[in-house]
Amino acid sequence: MSGNGAMKQEFFQIDENTRKKVIRQDRNDIEPGACFLNIPGRNLEVLNISAFGCAVLVPGAEYADLKAWWDKNPHFEADVLYKNIQTQHVSLRWARSENHSKSVTGEMIVGFEVLGEPLKVDRIKALEVSSEVINAQTEYAMHLAQLPAEFKTFVYEMKDWLEKLKSRIDKLEQESPVDSWKEAQDYRMTIADSVSDYLGQVIPMKYADVPKLVKNFTPEQMKWATDFAREQVGYLVYGAPFANRAYFKPRGYAGDYEMMNHLYRDELVGKTLFDQCMHKYFIDEPAGAAVKNRGQYLFEKITQLFERTPPTAPVKVLSVASGPAMEQQIFLQNAAPYYGRPAEFTCLDQDEESLKHAQRQLHSVERFVKSGFKFKFNNMAIRNVIAAGCPETDYDLIYSAGLFDYFTEPVAQMAAQKMLASVKPGGHVVIGNFSKDNPCVPFMELVLDWHLIYRSEEDLLRIFKGMGSKIWVEKEPLGVNLFVVIQK
Repeated sequence: MSGNGAMKQEFFQIDENTRKKVIRQDRNDIEPGACFLNIPGRNLEVLNISAFGCAVLVPGAEYADLKAWWDKNPHFEADVLYKNIQTQHVSLRWARSENHSKSVTGEMIVGFEVLGEPLKVDRIKALEVSSEVINAQTEYAMHLAQLPAEFKTFVYEMKDWLEKLKSRIDKLEQESPVDSWKEAQDYRMTIADSVSDYLGQVIPMKYADVPKLVKNFTPEQMKWATDFAREQVGYLVYGAPFANRAYFKPRGYAGDYEMMNHLYRDELVGKTLFDQCMHKYFIDEPAGAAVKNRGQYLFEKITQLFERTPPTAPVKVLSVASGPAMEQQIFLQNAAPYYGRPAEFTCLDQDEESLKHAQRQLHSVERFVKSGFKFKFNNMAIRNVIAAGCPETDYDLIYSAGLFDYFTEPVAQMAAQKMLASVKPGGHVVIGNFSKDNPCVPFMELVLDWHLIYRSEEDLLRIFKGMGSKIWVEKEPLGVNLFVVIQK
């Protein structure tokens, strides 16, 4: 390019009359009714804004007069207001107008370009987030005021009690042995066992008052009561892996296979010694202990089935909502007298990850014991079981340990009928349900957001009345888990 050509290229000019007006795409939407552009005599609502311009909403009836004014005043001064707070004084010019596509009253969207200093978008954003905080805090205070003083005092006292306990255990953690891993583990386990026993004595007693405190709460009050309680004490509880999984529900529901594994493994887990103490409490408290007892109970049911079945006769067992299938693992490890018999175990669960875990565990045990039993795994939605029935219809035993706690009575009846239709004559259906005598209910619901449908022996006999040739209720040693047994 020649020198003259280069000079011409450098000293170009833009004809403002032919320049295409645009509204930039890097704009930020504004909360409705929050931000306004104040021009002489009018406040126009700002829809969105960027450093280089903004779009405002103009009533259809006012547009003609405003457009005429803008034609006479192509450059004008205006104030930007966010919730009546002036954020900036700016110079603007009209860029373009268009009909509001969703307006039914002829409103127009008008775009302006900023002249000189850019619009202070960050300041508006800061006011916006500050407003959100203030609104949230105001709402929090309003709802907190609806809660009775007795309930708030209870929660504050529980928080203080847990904080004091944590500070004392934190000091004990600092004194843990450092030269021997075994000694350190023994030290921590000894403390966790001791504190877990203490928590088991104190927490149920403290939370026994909760039903009385919330008895007359409206649904809205109950929502805010639970939010308040979890906000106050949750951070002290959710460090325990069992409680964390119950509350945050990574598989979409509480009581998943990993929570069951926590109960059966009885390991010292958690980031801090306090977390480990809390975890130990959760897996040792009556509801947790009852789940472990449930595994033993079902193991005994399977053993009894093998005992009463002739050695050459086939045995078929189905677990509905099988989870980790711990009872089958226990049986497989202790079933030497029955190895080689024609037996088939089916695990059915709608959680594919849970089913794969059970498959890995059972195959791992089978690899060593070589029982010769057949194991099947069916990934099937529970609603399909209720609608269409079980995969086959010649089982000797069908059981469901932790599913019916979530079923209403009509659903429980339909599910039980489908299960009963799938066992052979003389076969059994075993259905587990947590008892109304579970002392952990207030804590489970208020803090862990773990809600079950609790039933008594009388409830279970009434719900399943008329099913099968015989029906009775059994329980594990603590009486927290009930089992209705239906014989076909």
